[in-house]
Amino acid sequence: MPVTEFSARTRALNLERMRKESFEVLVVGGGIVGAGVARDAACRGLATALVDRGDFASGTSGKTSRLVHGGLRYLRNYRFGLVRLSVRERDLLLRNAPGLVHVLPFLIPAYEGHGPRRAFLRLGLVVYDALSREKSLPRRTWLTPQEALKREPRLMARGLLGAGLYYDARTDDARLVLAVIRDAADAGAVVANHVEVEALIRKGGRLVGARFRDAFEGVVFDVASQYVVNATGVWLDRLRTERPAPTTRPTKGVHIVVPRVRVGNRGALAVSAKRDGRIVFVLPWGNLALIGTTDTDFRGDPERVFPDAGEVAYLLETVNEAFPEAQLSPDDVVSAYAGLRPLLRKGRGRASESDISRGHAILEDDDGLLSVTGGKLTTHRAMAEEVGRLIARRLHRPRTSVTRNRPLGPPTRPIEEFSELGFDEEIALHLQGRYSPEQLRQHLGAPAAQARIEPPLPHVWAELEIAASDEMTMTVADAMVRRLGLFYEAPDQGLAVVAAVAARLGSILGWNPNRAEQEIRAYERLVHAHREFRGERGAGQ
Repeated sequence: MPVTEFSARTRALNLERMRKESFEVLVVGGGIVGAGVARDAACRGLATALVDRGDFASGTSGKTSRLVHGGLRYLRNYRFGLVRLSVRERDLLLRNAPGLVHVLPFLIPAYEGHGPRRAFLRLGLVVYDALSREKSLPRRTWLTPQEALKREPRLMARGLLGAGLYYDARTDDARLVLAVIRDAADAGAVVANHVEVEALIRKGGRLVGARFRDAFEGVVFDVASQYVVNATGVWLDRLRTERPAPTTRPTKGVHIVVPRVRVGNRGALAVSAKRDGRIVFVLPWGNLALIGTTDTDFRGDPERVFPDAGEVAYLLETVNEAFPEAQLSPDDVVSAYAGLRPLLRKGRGRASESDISRGHAILEDDDGLLSVTGGKLTTHRAMAEEVGRLIARRLHRPRTSVTRNRPLGPPTRPIEEFSELGFDEEIALHLQGRYSPEQLRQHLGAPAAQARIEPPLPHVWAELEIAASDEMTMTVADAMVRRLGLFYEAPDQGLAVVAAVAARLGSILGWNPNRAEQEIRAYERLVHAHREFRGERGAGQ
């Protein structure tokens, strides 16, 4: 069936509705938590609006390890409840979003002298399996050193005692957020990106709405709502009344993307860094390997979060230890990115960054502001369900959420249906995980729709048409980073094609030449800021 329009025009109509209508739930923040809350509330039949000051998933939710997982390492600190919740939500996503979330086998090696002890690792894998009630994934297996090296021939053999084989899942984080946003909109939520909070509006000491500014038109307008949900992550305290201590303890996570042929990993691995014992993931991402993450306290400007040379060196050192033939250097890094985790601060203890709870909390201020913090990509639906249940109870509305069994994202369709549209096998496989054949068919009449944007990558121009008409893409960065992913996957991070992308997007959205040029320069600055770890500085930096 045809996909409903979700474009710049949709955004303009939604902003007009926000000015004129009153809402029961107003969500501030378009990351995975805010998207989930809007979806849950709309599915309960509550009048719901959502805004984000940037793009959907432009914060932490678009800078993850791209995993949907139970968190095996949390068992080290006996967080059985968190792991049980995460495993349950992972299994629900595998069932409800099969086009977005895919099974991923993991190898976790045990070595003599460093990393997890063999006995502890084997016990942990047994417990991890036991916490999955649906048993939707294959059982874990213990491999001998020889069996492990048969699966991963370039893995370091010296001191290898064996390896655990277990199963979790992977996803494209930004596209998962977008799917949740789209489903919220399909359920009736009124959503818009690039809209910033100017102030919260109170009457008699209680919140009654918020004042917003449209980032493009500069128009300021008020939105009335009975409840305001603060889902802004590390920016949480900017909306809350002044407090004696911060609500969150932001920690910085850095990832790098390198050619997989250089690493040699066939599948996904969780390897231990010799330097500090931290688990680092080495994940297959097409022809690339995604490596991460670091986990360090962050005290800087949350508006400027970029990888630095030391963090990149740490990840390269860890993967070079695990795969001795790799010998990666900073010059091999295709792209690198950093995000801040909004971890819940508890007490005054100074637990190490990796030991801070990944649990979540719902906080209510005296003025009625509901703030959601903590958690992770995998558990977003459960977090949203808690918020929705709380609001529904107070509004005397149905308390049962339908999201537990609600389909999400594109359906899984045979590869032949994409090949029949005229795409070669590589492109068809790429498109299969993002769109339905019907959605693609609507845009094949556009110029060069089936041509690759930046060969040899499989992204085609029809995807940019979809981004503009069906995915509320408003800027070049929205398209290059979060819709297409060329920022991460292209060897030059898309700099060679950014002018062509800006021209085509501008023709769809009605940009004048000055706006198109501004978009190109903004994207170039973004790329160069993420390359400063190499000592590279771009114009305007």
